[in-house]
Amino acid sequence: VWRSDLSLWSPADRYMELHDDLARLHASAAAAVDRAQPPAGFWVRLAAYTMDHILLAIIFMLVWTPIAGPRHWQVPGLPQTLTVASVHQLLEQIQLWNDKALPIFLPIFLLYDVLLNGRFGATLGKMAIGAKITMLDGSPIGYNRALLRWLAARVDDCFFFGYFLIGLRRDKRALHDLLAGTKVVFRR
Repeated sequence: VWRSDLSLWSPADRYMELHDDLARLHASAAAAVDRAQPPAGFWVRLAAYTMDHILLAIIFMLVWTPIAGPRHWQVPGLPQTLTVASVHQLLEQIQLWNDKALPIFLPIFLLYDVLLNGRFGATLGKMAIGAKITMLDGSPIGYNRALLRWLAARVDDCFFFGYFLIGLRRDKRALHDLLAGTKVVFRR
């Protein structure tokens, strides 16, 4: 604002008498952003999640196959007959496979999610449904916030109730969105 008594420009938030007006302007602008970009709900986000994980499985198998083949690592299969011994053997195979596969899968998953979300605000699945991740004010999330959101989503993976918040909350934010200060909205 221009202060004629000081003959200079000053930031409006320096003056207490303008704080209420600035708060109303900010709230009005936030409401306009919310109307322009409605939140993406549970089912469309589940569709995007499913598409992303199908793509991740394909990428993983492209990386896994040349590594696992020479080492004779195999993906565990269901036994022909289900007995206590066969189920126990299957669980051992799954544990061994997870010990070998997770160190390969997690970096692929991390890079896919953080690089795409940090650069474009959406993974390929979210792009396909026409959604993007933004900060609460509608600004882009960037790489640091994308990493924080990815880590918070791993908490959701352990306790699935975090995903169900999307269906329960009016703003359609999951636990990882709440922890990261983000929201998923439809592109306009």
